[in-house]
Amino acid sequence: MKILNIRVWGPFYIVGILLVLYIMWTVEEIRPQGLALFITTFIVLLLVGFNFYVIYGEVKAHEDKEDKNRELSGLDPIPKKKGFLRRN
Repeated sequence: MKILNIRVWGPFYIVGILLVLYIMWTVEEIRPQGLALFITTFIVLLLVGFNFYVIYGEVKAHEDKEDKNRELSGLDPIPKKKGFLRRN
């Protein structure tokens, strides 16, 4: 089982972030007021972008390690697929 498969957890991650932003903008009891709302939204989006960058780096490192291990063991490399959210 491949835990690092972005197609499995990606949609849940996106829905979760959209839900957090929706709740932050609509629920009056927890919504920041004025400039704080925009600053908080910017910080949330910045953290999401940073998290995506880190996870993407981990996925690429895992793929590189897997390719190197196959090469060292004398196995044929896994064919690379081109496309959105696939190995390239």
